[in-house]
Amino acid sequence: MKQVLAATVLMLACSLVVAATASAASPTVCPPDSVLSGTVCIDKYEASVWETTNAKVIAKIRTGTVTQIDLLSGGAVQHGLLGDDFGPGCPDTGNGCNNFYAVSIPGVVPARFITWFQAVAATRNAGKRLPTNAEWQAAALGTPDPGTDNGTTDCNVQFPLVPVSTGSRSGCVSDVGALDMVGNLWEWVADWVPLATVCVTSMFPSTSDFNCTAGADATAGPAALLRGGAGDGPLAGVFAILERLPTDVQAYIGFRAVR
Repeated sequence: MKQVLAATVLMLACSLVVAATASAASPTVCPPDSVLSGTVCIDKYEASVWETTNAKVIAKIRTGTVTQIDLLSGGAVQHGLLGDDFGPGCPDTGNGCNNFYAVSIPGVVPARFITWFQAVAATRNAGKRLPTNAEWQAAALGTPDPGTDNGTTDCNVQFPLVPVSTGSRSGCVSDVGALDMVGNLWEWVADWVPLATVCVTSMFPSTSDFNCTAGADATAGPAALLRGGAGDGPLAGVFAILERLPTDVQAYIGFRAVR
């Protein structure tokens, strides 16, 4: 009887420790660069990438409090604006990208021409990571998806693609407060899958969002998932999903992070 009682007490104690740990690990308030979505803080804005070795700037990046003024006055250099300019300090493989940081701030053009590996390195350096596909989906829900673009407040889905500054489309906001999750740039997420060969009808009859996840290439891959769409008109949306090789460098691919 004593052994059973002792085992029960031990199990209860372990359960309390696990519950307390889980509670402590789940944020209730997020830094200024992000919004709360379930158990994570997802970037409020699509990521821009900055190169810096300034310790004070890096500390602010990692706490989510850095501003554009901090970055520029601290000598940080923005990358991924007009082309693949990450250079030997941050190759497509992500190896050695130690001084490149993912930043979520308003009023800047987000980074593009970036591989999945470079995005992973930049988020790691900032104390974050890429969101999972499920985390991205949860944070994107509620973003308006009319399939049109008025050029001012709607999500930026116009073709040809011209990325706009982060947060400048005030009506393109999700239920949790994340901006630009539809349009502007396709966004890398963490998940890898077999490389698809076919685009099919959207998963939901009420939408026309891209669904390019069917089939499996037997000679190439794997692929990483992309979400949200870019200059794709009605094909962009909260359910839009695409696959590309993680080494792909494109003018329409960017990312955001979670912590």
